[in-house]
Amino acid sequence: MSKPIINRALRRSALTVALGLCFASSVHAQSNTTGNIVGQAEAGSTVVVVNPATGFSREITVGSDGTYRAGALPPGTYTVTLRSADGSTDVRNGVGVAVGTGTAVNFTGAATPSDAVQLDRVQVVGSYIPPIDFSSTESATIVTEDTIDRLPVPRDVTSVALLAPGTTQGDSAFGNLASFGGATVGENAYYINGFNVTNFRNGLGFSNVPFEMYAQYQVKTGGYGAEFGRSTGGVVNATTKRGSNEWHWGGSMYWTPDRWRKADPDVFDTEGAPYNSNQSDTRDRLESNIYASGPIIKDRLFFYAIASGRDIEDSFTSVTGAVTDESTDSPFYGVKLDGYLSDNHRLEYTGFKDSSETLSPGERLQPPPLAGEPLGYSGPTGTAESTGGENHILKYTGYLSDSFTLSALWGQGEYSLSGPYNTGPSGADCIWFTYDSLAPGRINRQLGCAVSSLDTLGEDKRTAYRVDAEWDLGDVFLGSHFLRFGFDQEINESVNSSTIPGPTGFRYLAEEVIPPGPDGEVGTADDLAPEWQVRRDTYRNIGSFETTSRAFYIEDQWKPTDNLLLSLGLRNEQFENKNANGVAFITIKDQWAPRLGLSWDVGGAGTSKVFANYGRYHLPVATNTNVRLGGAELYLQDLYAWDGTSFGQYGEPILGELIRPRTLADGTVHPTVSSVDQDIDPMFQDEIILGYEWQFAPKWSVGIRGIYRDLKSTLEDMAVDAGLNQYIIDNNLQASAPTQDCFGDDDDVDGGTSDNLYACGFDYYVLSNPGEAISIQVDLDGDGTLEPIELTPEQLGYDASVRKYKAVELFFQRAWDEKWFLQGSYTYSKSYGNNEGFVRSDNGQDDAGLTTLFDQPGLGDGSYGRLPNDRPHKLKIWGGWQFHPEFLVSGNLLVQSGRPINCFGNHPTDEFALAYGQESFYCNGELVPRGSVGRTPTIKSLDIGLEYRPLWADQKLWFKVDATNVLGEQEYTEVYEVGEGFQTTTPDPMYGVGTSFQAERTVRLAVGFDW
Repeated sequence: MSKPIINRALRRSALTVALGLCFASSVHAQSNTTGNIVGQAEAGSTVVVVNPATGFSREITVGSDGTYRAGALPPGTYTVTLRSADGSTDVRNGVGVAVGTGTAVNFTGAATPSDAVQLDRVQVVGSYIPPIDFSSTESATIVTEDTIDRLPVPRDVTSVALLAPGTTQGDSAFGNLASFGGATVGENAYYINGFNVTNFRNGLGFSNVPFEMYAQYQVKTGGYGAEFGRSTGGVVNATTKRGSNEWHWGGSMYWTPDRWRKADPDVFDTEGAPYNSNQSDTRDRLESNIYASGPIIKDRLFFYAIASGRDIEDSFTSVTGAVTDESTDSPFYGVKLDGYLSDNHRLEYTGFKDSSETLSPGERLQPPPLAGEPLGYSGPTGTAESTGGENHILKYTGYLSDSFTLSALWGQGEYSLSGPYNTGPSGADCIWFTYDSLAPGRINRQLGCAVSSLDTLGEDKRTAYRVDAEWDLGDVFLGSHFLRFGFDQEINESVNSSTIPGPTGFRYLAEEVIPPGPDGEVGTADDLAPEWQVRRDTYRNIGSFETTSRAFYIEDQWKPTDNLLLSLGLRNEQFENKNANGVAFITIKDQWAPRLGLSWDVGGAGTSKVFANYGRYHLPVATNTNVRLGGAELYLQDLYAWDGTSFGQYGEPILGELIRPRTLADGTVHPTVSSVDQDIDPMFQDEIILGYEWQFAPKWSVGIRGIYRDLKSTLEDMAVDAGLNQYIIDNNLQASAPTQDCFGDDDDVDGGTSDNLYACGFDYYVLSNPGEAISIQVDLDGDGTLEPIELTPEQLGYDASVRKYKAVELFFQRAWDEKWFLQGSYTYSKSYGNNEGFVRSDNGQDDAGLTTLFDQPGLGDGSYGRLPNDRPHKLKIWGGWQFHPEFLVSGNLLVQSGRPINCFGNHPTDEFALAYGQESFYCNGELVPRGSVGRTPTIKSLDIGLEYRPLWADQKLWFKVDATNVLGEQEYTEVYEVGEGFQTTTPDPMYGVGTSFQAERTVRLAVGFDW
């Protein structure tokens, strides 16, 4: 009875080997564009790895320890052949290689009875990729082209990222972007064929290629190695399709008609007044693609080319009945060339142009004004916006020996941002004029012609270089070692022009005056005075800026035993940001980032894995900071009296007496020593992951991991006026402006809280680390000489920045077997602190690193709590079933907790925080801590797809219908969080009303052919 039991064990072990699931004795790298095949074989034998589609091959001699490694392989399907010394061969077909992962193909096992040897010769048919990668300590989800083609998800990179555990949809203010592990949507990195295509201005978005061009996605949610940096969120690492020796061509069309769309509901305030009209909107989308690929020179030079176009026609109706018709034209051209100079030298070129132009002509219809209110402009309006540019990527890979591989990459990406700029009836006459009525129940109205408050022109260019090397040292010291090391540099250049539209160059915001109460507290509606004020904003920021990022890394993947892999990595980051004068205003060097990982094949059977990871991750200073903090920015906010009825030539209000001037930026480039803390620390995050995976059946695996993230340091611009004033008091100094009147209230210039100060709350903004001391140079005595001073955290009054994320993820996978597949995860998480991070969701601020949270000490009161990207429960399940040779059905289910809700109002005691309006965690004079009001509803969404590939067309012709949110759920995902009027405790009738909703139900029809 004993022998059958042994045989069953051997058979299971052999099948595991055949499927590529065993933990190989050799270790291997996780490149950002390639994969690896590793394994065990007889020492001295030869392993030949061939890609039948291209003819590419490599021969590897098995080392004396019985291990081999074929690294830096382009993703694809390979044939692996063992040639033994006695002349016999053993062939494995259909071995799949995915980007950034390792596939194990073993030709020997621990036990070698004769029947096990025979079973070890089982061939693998199909491009099978193992569910457990023992060579990696990362948390990553691999999504191949075939998988995406079977799923009904929207055709964009964010939708792919949202399939991974721990990711959530970001707020609508930033567009369609994902949050990874509690980080903001601006902290991710995106790569195409090894080139960083992330928007370096503020981290929001990336260059993109059509879905038809992508081949594989590697979604890294944590624990990524030393090769990757400049991200404290996640990484989406994508590769594109490539040509082969076979000719292919085809095309596809995807149409999402408006007629089957279930529109979002109309929005009304709590008193029934209309706020936003959605039901009358229309949206039609059509995407067309045509591609071709094949050999230019057989076995040596291949091409893949694609042309794509997206035509988007939208129509938006305002609550006044005005209609804006928006059209977007997005032509795309892309090409991928692969040249094999020999089997040991390979060149790749990727080029694409992702331009897009959006025109939004419309009209403005003003509602009837109340008595004494201005009528405002009614008539045609509109904006135009152009984005995108050219990208070029060139890469060389050299297999210089069996054990040493070298790669070098050069890339250049251009991104033009033109707009949105105003295209009114006569662009020169179109001003920005907003009337902010504080009377209860009245909706703020924009009375001028301009639709956009700024006309923006920008040109961004990234030039990147990197060199990476892989060196298999073999068994040299206490086990085998595999070294990876490299260097990369990015030079990012930005040209910026931001101006207020119209010939006057001013932005007007009119508001009714509510005087303060008898004791100086904020007023109420009962105190409303029949007076008007106009804040005239003057803004201009024009200049050129440059940022340089450099890094080098080294990583040793050390196997002290056959079952244990230790990944010991170290990365060094350096950043330098220059101001508009070309002078470095912030330079951060020697940011050491350890990356330590462990992967343990429990029991050595290749079916269970324990893994752990510790890493430090740095985020560079966004170029937006160069523009705002290191530019010649002019920003004036001057308050004038106004009679409420007098207008000038262009519709601008005729101003009365100047009530209060305010200079937020004086139009000069400030000295670096005055605007940046000289002891500033970089922004970085520490992460710890511990997990376990188990393959309990040939195609089934499950796993669990715990994650802890701690944002250790944050960069923000902070007003240091309070600190400077306290510094003067503490040191008995005489300031240069001892009787400065901050708010124009001359009646209390003899000692009120805002007078007799050196700085008025808005004069000095310094880039620094909240909660830390600041070292700057300031001319306190007015003699024209800057003197060094240090402001303590107590003088400054700011709390330290805190963001922490804790999560437990359960995940499972059932691999595709030509019949069905299933994958999913459940995540329980908690994201909390007082600072969301790079950008700020709760007020929609995309000024990366320059949000309002630390602009005044009072704005931080009550800021600790659940952060905007906190979604405690997330359930994701997706898969497909080939229930008939011609038909496949697929689905994607998401169930997710709602978002925390805040109440923003006016600060009752900090007059400088009060000047920011409804930016404090106060409502009705009471502190309302962050996220304490409740949550938006739980989101439940189900997508379903059906594909038909007729046998009569050899399944080269296909038809698809995909329905997203098929149940038509319309829960709101965001609410209006402003609880009261500007500098008043009068409740805002919009507070708590849902303003953004889960993805609408849409139906997408598609047809395509692949020949």
